[in-house]
Amino acid sequence: MKRFGYLLSLSLPLTAIVAFAAGRLVGAPGWMAWTPIVLSFVLLPLVDAFVGTDPHNPSEQDLTTMLADTFYRNLTLVVVPLQIASLMICGYAFISAEGGLVGQIGYLLSAGVISGSTAITTAHELIHKPSRVEQWSGGLLLSTVCYATFKPEHLFGHHRHVATPEDGSTARKDETVYRFMWRAVRDNPLRGYRLAAERVRRRGHSAWSWRNEMVWWTILSLTFATFAFFAAGPMGLCFFVGQSLIAIGLLEIINYVEHYGLMRKKDERGRYERISPRHSWNANHLMTNLFLFQLQRHSDHHANGSRRYQALRHFDESPQLPFGYATAVMVALIPPLWFAVMNPRLARRDTPLAV
Repeated sequence: MKRFGYLLSLSLPLTAIVAFAAGRLVGAPGWMAWTPIVLSFVLLPLVDAFVGTDPHNPSEQDLTTMLADTFYRNLTLVVVPLQIASLMICGYAFISAEGGLVGQIGYLLSAGVISGSTAITTAHELIHKPSRVEQWSGGLLLSTVCYATFKPEHLFGHHRHVATPEDGSTARKDETVYRFMWRAVRDNPLRGYRLAAERVRRRGHSAWSWRNEMVWWTILSLTFATFAFFAAGPMGLCFFVGQSLIAIGLLEIINYVEHYGLMRKKDERGRYERISPRHSWNANHLMTNLFLFQLQRHSDHHANGSRRYQALRHFDESPQLPFGYATAVMVALIPPLWFAVMNPRLARRDTPLAV
């Protein structure tokens, strides 16, 4: 039933493209620039509240059929040209300033939100898959926001150390989203470069070797930035860097939401317990899951990292968010409200809380 619902995952970049054309048509380019923002943080939470959750898991027979269906894989790959197209259109609208300052701010924020939600979410799905096409597509998407270090850090750092103090993407209890974001943006990129370098050194190559994927992704991000500068001067570079920073910030807010306060136990030998669906916050809000390739079923993702988005499952033992990610992002930005909502839920968990 969800098969064609996942087409909603393409809606944000498509909305930006349509909004640009509609703004010119109706003579309101400035206000139409905000359409992706309104869709993400007004309409989506309202529809989430109205439609509710869907804890349904596919049957084994359905699962076999779904995993053999290339529709789901191809849908994620379509995001690559859509991301580039939406960046170019939002960038052109930002530089031309057809909608004045209101339009410029709107297109910059919209581009950042599209990059931070659709592009990075899709990249997150792709980098976990074994095929080179998917791996490269994921790296390319991350390069459009200058955050390709997320790839090695996420795969070889976060998934190994999640729900421990060693993980830079696990928020501690009572840690504000602002303190967490500063820590994550300060430390995680360097960790990503280090992990990528260690991988090539173990194979007997220099960290500066072409075999180090971070060399290529860094060159690609610099190429995008150079193109933006030569195509539109300082304003073009400002747009590219600005949307990248917004996207990175949105990614780290979602990281904050996904693991806030949940920690793994240590045994008598000082080893952490095995990662399970109990170590990530889960959300079954149907519409946001369709928008984000089921990223909200994060508990199963950490328990089974290579599982494709359409096959992710709900577990009753997973801690449940009271709202979808769109709402969670806004609540997290108000720390007293976030603590008031989430700390009582943490207190009801039998997993020790972070300190």
